Formats: sequence, structure tokens, C-alpha cells
Amino acid sequence: MIDEKDKRTLKSSLSNYLQAIGTKTTNGKYNCPICGSGTGKHHTSAFSIAPDGQSWKCFSCNAGGDVFELAALVNKLDPKGDFNKVANIVADAVGYNLRSTATDARKDTATATKAKTGITYPAEPKNTPQGKPESDTQNKADFSQLVKEAAGNVSQTDYFIKRGLSAATIEKFSLGYITPELAKKYGLQAHSVLIPYPTGKEGVYNYYITRSTEEKEYRKPKKEVAGAEPVYNLPALYEPTDAPLFVTEGQIDALSIMEYEHADAVAVGGVDINKLLQAIEGVEGFQRPLIIATDADERGKKTCRKLLQELKGRAIKAAAYKHPDGLKDINDELNADRDALERNIYSHILKLNKNTLPACFKMQEFLKHLKEGRNAKTYSTGLKALDDALGGGLREGLYCIGAMSGFGKSTLALQIADTIAAAGDDVLYISLEMSADDLTAKSISRRTYQQCIENGASHENILAVARTTLDVLRCDIATQAQSKTFMEAVTAYTEHEAKHLYIVEGMQGVNADTVRQLVAQHCQRHGRPPVVFIDYLQLLPQADTTQNTDKIKMDIAIKALKDISRDYKIPIMAISSMNRGSYGKSKDMASFKESGGIEYTADVLMALEFPFTADSNTSAAKIEAAREHSEKENYRKQRRGVPVKIVVKIFKSRLTPPFSHPIIESCNMFNCFMDCKEEAPARQGFKF
Repeated sequence: MIDEKDKRTLKSSLSNYLQAIGTKTTNGKYNCPICGSGTGKHHTSAFSIAPDGQSWKCFSCNAGGDVFELAALVNKLDPKGDFNKVANIVADAVGYNLRSTATDARKDTATATKAKTGITYPAEPKNTPQGKPESDTQNKADFSQLVKEAAGNVSQTDYFIKRGLSAATIEKFSLGYITPELAKKYGLQAHSVLIPYPTGKEGVYNYYITRSTEEKEYRKPKKEVAGAEPVYNLPALYEPTDAPLFVTEGQIDALSIMEYEHADAVAVGGVDINKLLQAIEGVEGFQRPLIIATDADERGKKTCRKLLQELKGRAIKAAAYKHPDGLKDINDELNADRDALERNIYSHILKLNKNTLPACFKMQEFLKHLKEGRNAKTYSTGLKALDDALGGGLREGLYCIGAMSGFGKSTLALQIADTIAAAGDDVLYISLEMSADDLTAKSISRRTYQQCIENGASHENILAVARTTLDVLRCDIATQAQSKTFMEAVTAYTEHEAKHLYIVEGMQGVNADTVRQLVAQHCQRHGRPPVVFIDYLQLLPQADTTQNTDKIKMDIAIKALKDISRDYKIPIMAISSMNRGSYGKSKDMASFKESGGIEYTADVLMALEFPFTADSNTSAAKIEAAREHSEKENYRKQRRGVPVKIVVKIFKSRLTPPFSHPIIESCNMFNCFMDCKEEAPARQGFKF
């Protein structure tokens, strides 16, 4: 009986079967092998193949079905009663090796196929081992003796050496040479090289090609084959590993890649991608990432693009191989610069899976990252104390900033975003709580306050002239001085921050996937990635996670943001709320709401709170009372428009020493953070 895997694989081989039985017309379409539609004067065919490639229909004779029904009609068999025979006919035509077919039935159907289709196969070598079970040779002729004899003669040719292949590779893959004596014995072309196809069984070969060494153009060699050409090094597709696998056009290119340790390759023997796709479909749970290393000519590039699209539709991870300028294929690279090819091969492997190579192959990548880190762009926050604590400002990585409600975390994030935008760098501010108008009003309010400070205004004048967020939104501008300051703020904001600030209102539901899409779209439109701000993290829902807890959803979201930061090499600042249990207490990592993923995934983790000191000998009750009194006093100052000190507690930073706690000033009424006028301790040992 034919097993289900064989059945599924053969069902997808419809186009190959049609080609095998010679039904393709001159205009590139298929004629109908039943009624002959498409063989007329104008080659007009009513024969059609479905988009999935698994069914057909002839609108002339009204016949239709899958590949088995087609083969049954062609061979005048019952598609159900004679199914095994029909399946064998299809398998023989497309060169597929059935795993569960009786020997006698296969022989009968092979004869029937040849009679019906006119396909002929090369004669088997005279000394093919006899009496060997067909399962041992995958139901194909065994050319092992030919391969063994040809490999013994390989020293008589320099063909493979000229192609850059080492003696070790030549021996490993049993590459051989056809001498005149061997040619006469097997009826082959003399002075040809032989490339056997690995079967996964040592010493067993059921397929080979030969190439004349006398031809001027080796890319158009004579080939002597046994049946339809399979994928070269097919066993590599069946290996249960996630190590990246290269896909080339030619066998020599695949062998050139396998010159290097930890590099594996298959070859499709040209630009026919269906052969590879069918082979993959025959592998249950296929998981190897593929690196498409087709030739650098136009046909190769087209094939690469088409294959990548097909693999994407099958959810198979794949990437295109990048050839150096001026080199057509892998073998050209091997002969041009072996060391350069090695670096190129391993760099492509590392991009798809870093975990499949030992650490020694990652040193080049390590040095590259060091250089990139040294030259990485740093974005100033606009606050010297905070920049110093963060190693100069924001860099690639995920930053999380938390504080109690109404403390100013959104205000600080927006101010940093405005500073970066004013410097000429693009900023994507994703607001999941406030509208764009609310955020703009905050920025204008800060501008009015800063202008008053720059003009040396007294506290009373500041209160009279500077505008709060609510004043801006209500257009509460009564005096000439207020109007002048307001318009100057609007003009300055328009000319500086607003030119590079992109505000996205996320009230309709934005998740981490949306963030990635927005960044990708921005890159496409503007040619560079933006610095991203998320306001705020706990409002970032996740698609298809309805069964998960809030903590799991948060872990998914924070991990996704980290990946975006790494992929686009940008800073991402996410604002986080705090647990209610942390109200009135000194903040730590556990203070962050759903802190697990935040604590472990964030590159920089920081929180805002009022500075507070207490003697270690003071009782806990007195400390709590003193802290409460201090906080109330700071809140009273904020309501009067008086700047208060804020400590930025940095619990974690991969760029700077931990426990760095810079102190800045905040004027909450006018949405502004500033550096302190006097220097304050900012390192370990400071009690809060």
C-alpha cells in the first residue's frame, strides 16, 4: 500500500508529471493528454491547473481531478481499484522513490509508464550488484560499483582541483573520473568527471551525473543520468537540525560550500525550484532555515526571489545569499578568495541561527559589534545628569521608566522625545492613553516655561505668563505677555521638535506587531528608523493571547519590543506603571507592574521618586511617617509651581554601572524637567 506521506508528495507533482509525459505546448501551456486540446494549429489549450498545483481541469473534454486521476486516464486504469499501479506510474514519471511499494508492481508499472509516455532510461551498468533488496537502493539502480571505480581514477584528472575543491572534499563525496577503459566498460563518455549523488548510506549510489572535461563551457556539460534528476545531497534535507542549509544551482557550488566545516548545502541542478519544494514537502516537520545561494545572474536572482516567496508561504525561514560584486556563483568565490568565502558563508549562517556555530566562528561578529557599539549613535536626553548616568544618552536597547501615577513619567518621556526630535532625529511617539493634542499641549506648556526661565522672569511672573497644559488646551491666554510667549513657544516648537516628531494615537488598539509595522513603514518612507516611545507599556495588548494572564501578555510584549530594538538598532523607551503596593515606599525592581518580563528583558530599568534620606537607627514607623510628610510637602510645592527634586533610580543598565541615581528637578505644573542648579551625589551609597 502507498503510505499517506507518499500520497501527499505525489499529489503535488502534477506539473512535473505533465512535463514528464510531454504535454507542454509551444506557448508554455499544457495540452490535454486525454483529448489533445492544445495540439492544434494555434496550440490553444483548454487544459488548466489550479493555483495550488494539485488539481487540473480540461474545459474541452470536461475531464478533471488530481495527478492520480490524470495518470489513470492516460494509462486506462481505474483510479481507485488500480491505485497502487497508478501511484507507481506517477512516481516513475517524476523520479520519486516510493517507500512502500511492492517490487513486482513497481516493475510492471515502470514498463507501463515507458510504453505509454515514451520515456527511456539509461541502461544499468553491467556489473550492478544482483539480488540486492530494492529497499537498500531506494527502488533505484545501484551504481555503487561504478562510483567506486571512478573514484579510484580521480587522481588522473585535475578538473576538481582546478575548481578549487580540496582532496578531502573529493574523497568525502566520492568524486570520480571516467577513463577510456571505464567508459568502454559502462558505455559512458571517456575523459569525463563523475559526481555521484549521496543517498545517506555509505557506499550506496543510485544516481550520478558526468561532465566532460574537454568542453569549453563547463556550465553546459553532457549529463548521463538514471531517471529524473533529484536534489543533490538530498539527505541534508532530512537531518533533524535547525542549522542553516545553503541552496545552490550547481553541484560544484554546493561542494564549494561544503569545503568548510559546519556548512552544508544542496543543489537543484538549475533554476527549477519545484524540485526543492517537493522534496521539502516530503519531510515531515521540516525546520532547517535555508540560505538561497543561486547564481548572481538575472535568472538566478529571479529564481531566488521566487523561491523566497514560496518558502515564506510555507512558513520556512529563509534568506538570500549576497555574492561579492563581480562574482557569479559560489565556486567563483572559492577560486577568487577562499578566506573571503569562508567569512561570507559563516556570516550568513550567523544571521539565521547564531547557535549552530561554535564560539570561535563568532569572533568576527564580536569584533564587528564592538566597532558598531563604539560608533553607535547616542541620543541626548537633554538632561546632563541623566546623560552622564546613561553613558551619554540613549543607545540601541529597551529602556523602561516607571513612576507612580501623576509623577511625570510621561512628561519626562515626551521631553526626551522632543529633545531628540529637535536635534534632527526622527521620533515615533506611540501614545496609548493621551491624544496628540494633549501631548502637543504639554510640549507647548514646557516651551512657555523655558522661555520665562531664559528671560530671567521671577516666580510670580512665571506663574502669570507660562501656560499649563490645561491653559493651552482651553486657549486661556488673556494678556499680551501671555499671547506673545505662547506664540513664540508655538513657533519654536513648529520649527524644531515638530518637524521630526511623529505621534501615533493608539486608542484603537496597538500591539507589539503594530509597533514593528509602524517602524518598518517609517523606514520605507524616510530611509531611516525612528527612536520609539511607548506610552504606556501596560496598555500594549497582544494579538492571539486571550488565554494568557496579564503577566504572560506583558512578557510577550516586552520581549517583542526588545526584538524590534535589536533588529532596527534603535532605542525604545517604554513607560511603565507601578504596583499599588509600592505607593509611599522606596522603589525597586519589583515595584514595576507585572515586573517579571520587565526586570529581566529591559536593557535599562529606571524609576522616578522624590529623594528621601533617613537615619538607619530610626524606627520603621518613624521613617514611613517622615517619608509621607516629605512627599506631601513636595506635592504642595508642585501645586504652587515650585520646582522639586526628583531622583532617577537606575536599577539596571547594560551600558553603565548599576545603582546610579542622578537627581534632576521637575516643575510638574509646566511639564518641565531640568538639571539641578547645584551638584548632587549620584552614585552608590546615597540613601533614599
